[in-house]
Amino acid sequence: MSQQTNIKFLVKLGKSGNEMKEMLLQVHGYNTMKKTEIYNWVKLFLREEKVSLTKRDQDCQQQAEMKKTLQKLFKLCVKIVG
Repeated sequence: MSQQTNIKFLVKLGKSGNEMKEMLLQVHGYNTMKKTEIYNWVKLFLREEKVSLTKRDQDCQQQAEMKKTLQKLFKLCVKIVG
């Protein structure tokens, strides 16, 4: 499991597959997973990161829409009261 954790960390640092393989070799020696396995994990973590960013963008859009709605409501209340 530690190699996957290391790969996830290296993905976040923006390292290439070759850089990852070399770094993992330094840490894990001959027990390092094969290059194809590394690339499969990289794809998975990149996909997760993309979903995370998309979700964050959607949350920001919803907050912006809510803010606009509250501003309109406030203006309407001011007109009614004032």
